[in-house]
Amino acid sequence: MKNKIKYWRSILALLTLFSFGAIISNATADQSGLRIPEQVTGDLAYDHLCYLTEEIGVRVTGTEGAEDAADYIIDQFLQMGYEVEIQPFTFERRGTLYESENIIATKHGKFDQTVIVGAHYDSVSERVCADGNVSSGAGDNASGVGVMLEVAEVLTNYKTKGTVKFIAFGAEEMGFRGSRYYADQMSEEDIANTVTMIDLDSVGVGDFFYVYAGLEDNPGWARDLALKIGQGMGYDLRTSPQSEFFDGGTTGDWSDHVPFRLLGIPIAYFEWMNWDIEPDGGIETEEFGWVMHTCMDNLSFVSHAKLEFTADVVASLVFELSKTKLPRAEKGKIAKGNKYISIQKRSDLPN
Repeated sequence: MKNKIKYWRSILALLTLFSFGAIISNATADQSGLRIPEQVTGDLAYDHLCYLTEEIGVRVTGTEGAEDAADYIIDQFLQMGYEVEIQPFTFERRGTLYESENIIATKHGKFDQTVIVGAHYDSVSERVCADGNVSSGAGDNASGVGVMLEVAEVLTNYKTKGTVKFIAFGAEEMGFRGSRYYADQMSEEDIANTVTMIDLDSVGVGDFFYVYAGLEDNPGWARDLALKIGQGMGYDLRTSPQSEFFDGGTTGDWSDHVPFRLLGIPIAYFEWMNWDIEPDGGIETEEFGWVMHTCMDNLSFVSHAKLEFTADVVASLVFELSKTKLPRAEKGKIAKGNKYISIQKRSDLPN
């Protein structure tokens, strides 16, 4: 791990010289007049997911699979022209010391207001079914990484006034270790300047499209803006119902949004789920039950359309948040213009 990090640090310094020029040119590269919903196809997300699951496979923290996934993500961000930082960390779990890393790709704006888009790249260990199904961590969470990478590539075509950070978190399946480490390193200024944290976890499998805020009075305006954008595009984007355990519009502490909500940062957490048949916490699908963490979590259960729909809404949300400076006392006040997000609507449901 240490040798790998030294290797990447040595080439990052060199590649940043070329990447900086790519950022400048990409910012104005969209000369065709295509807007965000017209550029998102889901193809990039699906291709990234295929590589992570079919070429690399399971990506358990501390294994070669997780390291290969980190290398792949670093390479993709560099090819897009992003400034990339590797954030290594260690932790002990059940008497074993683990090493992992977060990968941070930054698109700098004119001011320090920051939107964080995060997805974890690790998976649980391989599961094998009697019928031959073998897990590869496709839905949980190669799908989130794939969508994040497509959104990052689409947004290279746009200038943003605020800063956008795309973060691939390590070791989520071992207790949000990567996101916890990142949040612990944030200064008071970093926290104050972070407008929202967008979490992408399990966005390729599930019955319905959801977005939530966090628990305990976490500000809900980022969720509400996402709902407005998604529904305005014609998507059946939902949020969770009121239940015995959760306030409507919120979800539990089971993904990388948790360390950020504990800092008071507004959350927009996207996933595909079904709260209709289990209103006290959701279940992934009516037909198969839970797919994540089972032998079914492989490419055959992933929907290309769900990746596309998620990337479409998230790219539009990130751009909308990054194009207007939000006064600290008025977080949630968004520009009125919907120039980039209402160009096309889709009302068809995914297969």
